[in-house]
Amino acid sequence: MTRSVSLPCDIIDAEFVGAIARPADEATLQVTGAEIAFAGRSNVGKSSLINTLASRRGLVRVSATPGCTRQINFFTARARDNLNLVLVDLPGYGFAKRSKSERSEWAELIENYLKKRSSLRALVLLVDSRRGLEEDDLELLTFVAQTRKSTPIGVLVVATKVDKIQASKKASTLAALKKASGVPVLGFSSETREGYEAVWRGIRHVAGFSAEAAELAAKTVQGEA
Repeated sequence: MTRSVSLPCDIIDAEFVGAIARPADEATLQVTGAEIAFAGRSNVGKSSLINTLASRRGLVRVSATPGCTRQINFFTARARDNLNLVLVDLPGYGFAKRSKSERSEWAELIENYLKKRSSLRALVLLVDSRRGLEEDDLELLTFVAQTRKSTPIGVLVVATKVDKIQASKKASTLAALKKASGVPVLGFSSETREGYEAVWRGIRHVAGFSAEAAELAAKTVQGEA
């Protein structure tokens, strides 16, 4: 994951800081910083996306078994321009081989976090570019829109595995996803890193971090503000 050109959004420090396995655990985890949550169906590529964005191969464990993540994992990340974020890996949903009660517990955990977390600034919803938005994805988008009216968060859809579809179909695929979701959509591939910079820019935009805000954050850290 090496790069020949450094970008302000490149993550230079990142580490795992804790996890929530039950809604009641939230009060026990003290994490300071604006949170960016990553959600999506099992095996859609959340771990690979977060690892790529953080420029760390093993920050988030990548499993070949869908539905492996059973808790909400938190990772602090500091960008080259000194913007500090908390990357939040939500459990994947839609994996039928888990018991009904277990899937229900995961849904409660995710919904409670998305609904009540005051430090949450943005949600990145991952969808497989070859499958498009599925019912679970649309339900999640509706849930966030309805429950965060008083404390809205930014939403970005990232279409993963775009290297698996024909180049001539990428534009129309992303356009269809944007029309169906009603939010910004960007393509991404963890294999080729296609979309790396665009996704980071998109995350910062929907989270409300302009270039000026990032610059101010850097000056504040350096004691210049």
